[in-house]
Amino acid sequence: MSGVNPRTLAELVRSVLERAASFQWTVQGFGMLRTKLADVGRIHIWDSRLRVPLVSDIHAHPWSLRSHIVSGELLNQRFSEAGGSKGYLPYMRSIIATGEGGGLVGQPREVWLAAHETEFYTAGSTYDQRAEEIHRSIPIDGTVTVLERQMGPPLEETLVYWPRGTNWVSAEPRPATAAEVARSVQYALARWSAGS
Repeated sequence: MSGVNPRTLAELVRSVLERAASFQWTVQGFGMLRTKLADVGRIHIWDSRLRVPLVSDIHAHPWSLRSHIVSGELLNQRFSEAGGSKGYLPYMRSIIATGEGGGLVGQPREVWLAAHETEFYTAGSTYDQRAEEIHRSIPIDGTVTVLERQMGPPLEETLVYWPRGTNWVSAEPRPATAAEVARSVQYALARWSAGS
């Protein structure tokens, strides 16, 4: 899908949203509905009402990705592990098994994170992220994105982070209800039509 015209991608995604009941959707605890489309990627509809309270949302991925912002706005905050504690954020880190039935693997350990400059993306923007890069997505409600996995073998593990002194809270996906799909899709389409 790389190099696809943003307008063509937007038309395709909008047609999916207008027929959303015809697709299988899951809710991920970061606050999104998602569905997979062959040869396109995974469509995300961001909705904070679907966010798990206190979810641990700083993570890496098992594969590199390209994210297309189809409508709305999104902040991407990247982090790196710092060598020492001075001036950095104390976090716990653990390996995770991703997807349904996933969870923490092994014992968490303390690390220090350095926050990088926040990136701001609007409709028509695209950004790339390597598998090992630590990040968090901060979208406005109603934002629609398409996540495209990049070629290459996936990593055998991926990482999650949460503030030291708190507990890890899973973002494990689950099937979406028809009501959740209808509510989130209607809101996303209304914002899209309003140009927000």
